[in-house]
Amino acid sequence: MTTHAGPEPPTARADVCGRSWDGRRVTVVGLGRSGVAAATLLCRVGARVRATDARETDALRATRTGLSQLGVDAVELGGHSPRFVDDADVLVVSPGVPDSAGPIQQATARGTPIVSEIELAFQFCRSPVIAVTGTNGKSTVVSLIAAVLRAAGRPAIACGNLGNPFSSVVINPLGSQTVVVVEVSSFQLSRCVQFRPKVGVLLNIGANHLDRHQDADTYVAAKAKLFERQTPEDWAVLNGSDPRCVVLGERIRAQRVWFGTDRANPPAFRLASATQRALPENAQAVLQVGRLLGIPDPLIWQVIRAFRGLEHRLECVATIRGVRFVNDS
Repeated sequence: MTTHAGPEPPTARADVCGRSWDGRRVTVVGLGRSGVAAATLLCRVGARVRATDARETDALRATRTGLSQLGVDAVELGGHSPRFVDDADVLVVSPGVPDSAGPIQQATARGTPIVSEIELAFQFCRSPVIAVTGTNGKSTVVSLIAAVLRAAGRPAIACGNLGNPFSSVVINPLGSQTVVVVEVSSFQLSRCVQFRPKVGVLLNIGANHLDRHQDADTYVAAKAKLFERQTPEDWAVLNGSDPRCVVLGERIRAQRVWFGTDRANPPAFRLASATQRALPENAQAVLQVGRLLGIPDPLIWQVIRAFRGLEHRLECVATIRGVRFVNDS
């Protein structure tokens, strides 16, 4: 077993496929929240970890000190050295790192596997996963689904792209009854290989992130990876009012439930006209997920009505002379 300096030596732990990460050489690219969480998880499971970030700030220098104390072999700031990739068995890339970054180009040329932090965390998650993606509304829907579950007396954790990294959640083993509700972005999905949520939710597909994706089709393809490994035992919750979601839904193997419009929903998931008028599409998605989980409609409605929204996300600020001001910064 490989040991590292630090207050608590890591314990080798197999992933959900039974593979040991003890001594595996992993380079983490990008040291935002998800990168730090990935490095921490990797140390815990006995990997030999190095980390690199193109930036150098006071905050990152403090992060470097903390990671060194944790057992990370080396942390470089202010650039990317080829040696950090040359002998790596795998790269874990943060969502803010573009494909044009040096380590990504180098690893691609060498054939070194590249995965996202979401993919890494999933490989250590033994709890059921609900994953939410879309151009808009992800954080709100993730928070609402977790709130509905907790209101029903079921343990749930909201994590992912809304601020609490998935890797931070799985560092300590979760109970088999805990549901992990994960917000995933197109950047994270594009580097997923085995990621397979029990329930995948696609809220909408708009024109976004075309500075990172080659074109709109590439962006849609990244979103579609949410459902790529699902089987007919899994569920896809899709926006029937969004033409791109409808087209994508035709290729999905999972069982489908629609919101927005009532497209061939089974009887238990039919949306009455009054429901469609009363609830915005994102809230309809929450309702359908709650139904999949066997939670009664009245409880789901109660949670939705009590929800006050998230700061800076479609946050109603004021109505002045009939004009409604919304903070979506």
